[in-house]
Amino acid sequence: MSRPGARRRRAFLPLIERLRSIRSLSSQPLAETAFTVVDTELTGLDPDSDEILAIGAIRMIGTRILVGQTLFSTVRPQRRSWGTSVPVHGIRPVDVLHAPPLGVVLPALVEFCTGTVVVGYGAELDRRVLERSLARLGMDELPRLWLDIARVERWLRSREGQHPEASTAEGAPTLAGLAQAEGIAVPAAHHALADAFVTAQLWQRQLARLLAENVTTVGDLALIGALRRSAGPQRY
Repeated sequence: MSRPGARRRRAFLPLIERLRSIRSLSSQPLAETAFTVVDTELTGLDPDSDEILAIGAIRMIGTRILVGQTLFSTVRPQRRSWGTSVPVHGIRPVDVLHAPPLGVVLPALVEFCTGTVVVGYGAELDRRVLERSLARLGMDELPRLWLDIARVERWLRSREGQHPEASTAEGAPTLAGLAQAEGIAVPAAHHALADAFVTAQLWQRQLARLLAENVTTVGDLALIGALRRSAGPQRY
């Protein structure tokens, strides 16, 4: 029979490994970091009640967008109507009538994102909806580290002397507006994978600007307020 002290040490091993992983990731150069850019289309904008209609994701390593490594699926929600959001993304109830349910799509997303930093534009909404959905289904959580490139853009603009008001939430441009300013083609209607690709291209450009500001590691992103940790267990 093992001694109580040995049992306690074994119980703490997963926590110790997670702490080591976080410490290692914090010092990792951005140029070598694996990112997964994620976008969702929803029945509305309430993270506490609205449901996912589509998920798109694309992988990056540093500034390289891996166009051959993508994930996309429409999702059949529980509710039967969401008229107010149809003009935004064009997804009608009939379009997802035969789509897989969330319980089928989310495990694939978790596997696709594991070992990466998740990236999004206005990522807090996507994070909250996805984490609520995973918790409701009793599934593993996504990686803990989430990067919001809207926050990155506000920080960069304040550093570069462009529109100081952009450092506030009210001053943040839309994804489409920022993409157009960068000369990035934007689809007419929202599409989860297309928007993820637009976001990846923006993050690619932001990385070069961050390096010029001596923001070079994952830990540096936390220091500028662009990185958030979810409340769930680490998925590295």
